[in-house]
Amino acid sequence: MITKVVHGWRPAGLLAYLLGPGTSEVHRSPRVIASWDGLDAGWQPERTGPSEYDLQLGPLVDALHAPAIAAGLPTRAPQNGSKRGYVWHCSARVAASDRTLDDRQWADIARELLDGAGIAERGDPGGPRWVAIRHAEDHIHIAAILVRQDTGRRIWPHHDYPKLRATARAIEQRLGLTITAVADDTAARRPGRGEIEKAARQGRGPARPELRRAAHEAAIRAVGPEEFVAELRAMGYRAELRRGPSGDALGYRIGRAGDVTTAGQQVFFSGSKLAPDLSLPQLCRRWAQNADRPGSAERPSSAEAEDVVVRARVAVGTPDPREGVDGIVHATGDVLTALGANDRGHKQGWSDAAERYERASRAPGGRVPDVGPVGAELRSLARRLLAARGFRGKDAAGSVALAIAVAGLLHEIAAWQRERDRAHQAAAADAAGASLQARHLARRDPHPGSRAARGSGRERAGFPREPGSATQVVPESEARMTRRSTGPRP
Repeated sequence: MITKVVHGWRPAGLLAYLLGPGTSEVHRSPRVIASWDGLDAGWQPERTGPSEYDLQLGPLVDALHAPAIAAGLPTRAPQNGSKRGYVWHCSARVAASDRTLDDRQWADIARELLDGAGIAERGDPGGPRWVAIRHAEDHIHIAAILVRQDTGRRIWPHHDYPKLRATARAIEQRLGLTITAVADDTAARRPGRGEIEKAARQGRGPARPELRRAAHEAAIRAVGPEEFVAELRAMGYRAELRRGPSGDALGYRIGRAGDVTTAGQQVFFSGSKLAPDLSLPQLCRRWAQNADRPGSAERPSSAEAEDVVVRARVAVGTPDPREGVDGIVHATGDVLTALGANDRGHKQGWSDAAERYERASRAPGGRVPDVGPVGAELRSLARRLLAARGFRGKDAAGSVALAIAVAGLLHEIAAWQRERDRAHQAAAADAAGASLQARHLARRDPHPGSRAARGSGRERAGFPREPGSATQVVPESEARMTRRSTGPRP
């Protein structure tokens, strides 16, 4: 069950959307299924016309909003002061593969989520007013007014999101729903509905995913904040550093050229609003790790890149205390990003694989992990690929072999993540590996003789030659390389 929370100031606008036809999706049979006073469906607005959306919302809006009005709170966002409104809007959605729940089950879920998040405790008659609305089979929305009915005091939720996640996981277990991963700060920030609708009107994709890819690419190229911002500007983006009184860089913001507000102001996003590992403190941590590892500036060959990838797969499969696997996992994202940057036509699928892999690269907590020797090799390879804009020479067979080797590394990483109960990261790594396999299966080694002459990456890494094609694709279920050690993994 996926939960999401946003804050606002206008309950009338929220209820009009939830009980109306919708914009991003079509609402079907919108209805109130639960409420603060136990009246539940009794708060369903009366029909005023032939359409299921012709509803008299006034009585429900007035009743819900009454405690905030009595407390003298503003009815729209103030120009100054807190931007976190007292209208708490939570959506809860189950997986498409889950069974359909009835209204009574969803009403119980709404009460459990409110209680677990610390918004409206069960058995508290003076708590906030709220309603739960359903307009689809797979999800509900909860609208709560964060003002106590008995005292008129504003409610300020404390850690409501992690509490919601814990409560949702308990509900999944109890009802036999798809189990979701714990909140681990590895997910990138998704574009909001307003961003998506604005981009659609402009005929292009949302800004945030594009800016995230650009920031990642610039971070690979750069060695410090100033060079990072210069790289972004050279790529055509608006970028600025935020400095403290001492002149030290404290943060940065990035925007897409021409992306402005209705008032004509440039729209910016800070690094932390793109992804956890793209905040300036985390980027500085990355650059500090690379400071004493300049690496080669020579353009790599596909065979050299494959050798690095194979060594990384071995290191993930047989963890060494001196080689942090999280560092290899993170640096693998750099290599995919670099390969994607040099595949602008998307003919080889590197960009797609990089996007699918993104969450898999992040360690819980969003902190950039330390890298060991193999992780440093991967980072160096990514920098060289970006600096040289691709490989040395044109070797179609080598390109296919590299893709298959990377797919094997991704499946190895997925297995390693799965052993550590990192479901989202494992799924992301598997999806990236599968996309590469599917794209390159039809392109397997058009010149097998040249490939056989130099041997596969596995052979150059000390593994015996496999029978059959040197670019044999290993199915996901068999993707994990034979262990050098028979003992359990740490």
